[in-house]
Amino acid sequence: MRIPLIYKETPQFGFDIGTHTVKIVQLKKSGSKTSVQGYGYAYFPREAVVEGIVVDPDELAAAIKPMLQKLSYGRLSSRRAVVGLPASKLFTRTLQLPRMNDADLGQAVHYEVEQYVPVPINDLYVDYEIINNTPGPEGHIDVLMMAAPRAIIDSYIKLFDKLGLEIGAIEGSMTAVVRALLHSGDAGGSTLVMDIGSITSDLTIYDKFIPLTGTVPIGGETYTDTLVKALDIKSDQANEIKIKFGIAQSGFHDNVEAALQPQLDAVSKEAKRVVKFYQDRGEGRQVKAMVISGGTASMPGLAEYFTREVGLPLTVADPWRNIDLKDNQQSDNHEAPMYATAIGLALRGLL
Repeated sequence: MRIPLIYKETPQFGFDIGTHTVKIVQLKKSGSKTSVQGYGYAYFPREAVVEGIVVDPDELAAAIKPMLQKLSYGRLSSRRAVVGLPASKLFTRTLQLPRMNDADLGQAVHYEVEQYVPVPINDLYVDYEIINNTPGPEGHIDVLMMAAPRAIIDSYIKLFDKLGLEIGAIEGSMTAVVRALLHSGDAGGSTLVMDIGSITSDLTIYDKFIPLTGTVPIGGETYTDTLVKALDIKSDQANEIKIKFGIAQSGFHDNVEAALQPQLDAVSKEAKRVVKFYQDRGEGRQVKAMVISGGTASMPGLAEYFTREVGLPLTVADPWRNIDLKDNQQSDNHEAPMYATAIGLALRGLL
């Protein structure tokens, strides 16, 4: 007698919670072809999410529900989501340990968390996986450890209950970004990836796995706010200058670049620090390229600036590349890079 599965496998969509926007993407796969099922985004009040925690799930749910009913394109065919966690709120560490059994490995990882994570372990969800196993009598294992605040994940669970959705999986946003950029061909071996969000710029090195991450508390809104003060203009005017002219050559160039120089220098410095840290900890390690994603990645002149300052050939991500968009022209939109996290989460959700 055949017993049916209680928990049936179904498609899942990517669900990316930012500082004031939620972005969702569902993809579908047919053979080797990946196409878009639906995508959309919704703004929500900033006070609804504080330090990554959904403090007002009712307000956030009220903002999201209309978007779920009417997406920017297509529709959802699933109620189960792969959800991203903000990189700046995660604790990630690569551990080199002697080979051991599963029970001892779990204890070793928890010991490392207690030693190096500045949060009580009872306030964290901890997960890990073996990413490399070196053979031989003196062999070892490399373990990727990730710890996330319970307050954030528990708040997500409450939000999804309000939305009538299921959480199928939770992962770090940078893991999703890298997956999206591998799929689009924008990232490959030994690539520095920078995802520019609203209030942070998250960095990682991809080299078969993600060995380290870094975060700078500077993002798209930082640039906008700086222009408001420096040029004595309104926020919508500053945002328009940022999007249309940025730091490329224009009548605004000298004033805009001078205003943004401290923030741009801080981000460049962190990018070079991450590269040096990675290259100094392995013989022959060499970062070969850089790719930027996120809502501000398309700012005119930004790619050229980071190419010059960081000293790596740079690509502005198009996470929609290699996805069949049918009649949609999303790849031509300057907002295309902002969907990198949601697309990466959706790619994990493909059956």
